[in-house]
Amino acid sequence: MYELYKTPHYGLGTTLEVHIDKENGLIRRHYKEGAITCSGTKTQKSKSEIQDSFMYETYWLEKLESKWIPKTVDIDYSNRIIIQEYTHPDLLYIKPKLKEVVPNIVEQVIEMYKFFKSKNVYKRNGSLSNLTLRGNQLVAFDFKWARQRPKGQEMEIKSYDEWLVKIDDSLPEKLRELL
Repeated sequence: MYELYKTPHYGLGTTLEVHIDKENGLIRRHYKEGAITCSGTKTQKSKSEIQDSFMYETYWLEKLESKWIPKTVDIDYSNRIIIQEYTHPDLLYIKPKLKEVVPNIVEQVIEMYKFFKSKNVYKRNGSLSNLTLRGNQLVAFDFKWARQRPKGQEMEIKSYDEWLVKIDDSLPEKLRELL
């Protein structure tokens, strides 16, 4: 049974509605006007912004299918709904003990970003709220901001400095080497 997801973390969620079915390990993301976002507020995004976000998301989900992203179960293009596997809450939930839970997290982030480079993409949003785990495997989601390289490099670097640095202070410098 799907339940509307609301995050306890301030400032997250601006575009879509998220429902989670923990019993069946599924997450449903609905890109619609008037969506109740995970922040608990109604999206202020326009119809065209929502449509663009959905199209970017689906494009990159198909292109990046791998161990690094959740498995896609279904994409309903007419209703703009994406259903994927749900394996674990986002990394914000385990931030204080992240390196205990995933001792090789720095190496996994670097390998993930090498994979993104091989697919010619800048994710542009490496927030801990957009990363999760499948067992001990790092998994990224939320690709609506992703763009084909070299477009969006400035936001990619900002992502290293503002979000991925929270995993480890060394990550921004190491990830810059992959630019």
